[in-house]
Amino acid sequence: MVLFPKKGKKIPRQIPKPTGPYNVGCTDIMTGYSADGVFLRLFYPASPTKNPRSPEWLPHESYLTGYGMFFKMWPPLFCKSYPKFVGDIHTPAAWDAAPLRIPGHRFPVIIFSHGLGGCRTTYTTFCLEFASHGFIVAALEHRDYSACMSFYFECQETPTSESGVQDASKQLEKKWMLFKKVKSGKGEYAIRNQQVHRRAKECIDALDLLSALHDGKQIENVIDTSHLSLSSLQNLLDLEKVSIAGHSFGGATVVTTMAKDKRFKVGLGLDTWMLPLREETSIFQKVNQPMLFINMEKFQTKENLRVMKKMESSEIHRLIITLKGTVHLNQTDVPFLCDKTMRKLFGAHSKLDRFTAMNLTTRLSNVFLSKHLETPSNAKHADFIQQFRGVLKEGITCV
Repeated sequence: MVLFPKKGKKIPRQIPKPTGPYNVGCTDIMTGYSADGVFLRLFYPASPTKNPRSPEWLPHESYLTGYGMFFKMWPPLFCKSYPKFVGDIHTPAAWDAAPLRIPGHRFPVIIFSHGLGGCRTTYTTFCLEFASHGFIVAALEHRDYSACMSFYFECQETPTSESGVQDASKQLEKKWMLFKKVKSGKGEYAIRNQQVHRRAKECIDALDLLSALHDGKQIENVIDTSHLSLSSLQNLLDLEKVSIAGHSFGGATVVTTMAKDKRFKVGLGLDTWMLPLREETSIFQKVNQPMLFINMEKFQTKENLRVMKKMESSEIHRLIITLKGTVHLNQTDVPFLCDKTMRKLFGAHSKLDRFTAMNLTTRLSNVFLSKHLETPSNAKHADFIQQFRGVLKEGITCV
């Protein structure tokens, strides 16, 4: 399910274009006929495409209901207001474009885990940037009810004709999964901890899926809006250079996933929310991979940083950097969707320029991955970071 600009309409606004040398393609992949399957948006370096279709940023109008709940706005009002205050935003990527093939080269992989109230498109700016620099990025849509909205297809029994022969076509019923609020306080930790372990399993399942596609195995994509031949991904991925990134709840998912599966070589935690692991800090000892934490100044609390500090290590490269003058949503697409007034309403307005905040996030991440995955790094990344050294604070000193 993907929205596209209607023919004849003026081309809508778009989120920031990526800066890398590669064209970017994207598609959705959904496996299985239950909520236990994998659902993700794949971003990848793409071959040049004539008359490419660019999908709208919003996957479907139904997702607005969940976004309204997350932003604590009455969903019907939010749905009605969205076209006026946000409108059509499209993604600067070519839908279903053929993946780029470079003789003798395979692309490193990033699995991305969204935060509370997000979905597979909420972090498109981040994902596009890495795809344009030669990564294959799989942005998950979690089915633990932490996404603003998700769905899956349930395969119904096919009816039998009068001749006694079953109808060969599958009867599919779409099942929606709306964001569920969880009250803070007693009982919250148990629910969030259960969710973070489910999320980690979904990340591992996503890597299993990509590995199977790389090996040329036949996988059915059950979503009807994606027509890219999945066989085009065969022998395309560098599975020795796999990393995992996530924002907020997704950051805790990064930690949990790396503790469970050592195929993930590096972790990126974007403004990580540590509550889901607050009472399970023993899991930190199982994480022996390098990890970069990029924190936004206004979100982090002493309690959250106290738990995060336990991830520090003198033996393993762990880097914790805070961007001054930033807010939690700076690492999402939200600041690029609307004007200053609406950004303030959504809590997405920051003292630091929104483009600078995103660019620092992607460049710090790129440099860190380059160091540990031995992937090429653009010298301009380091120059940009140095230019804004004054807004970066390294380490945790307030706890």
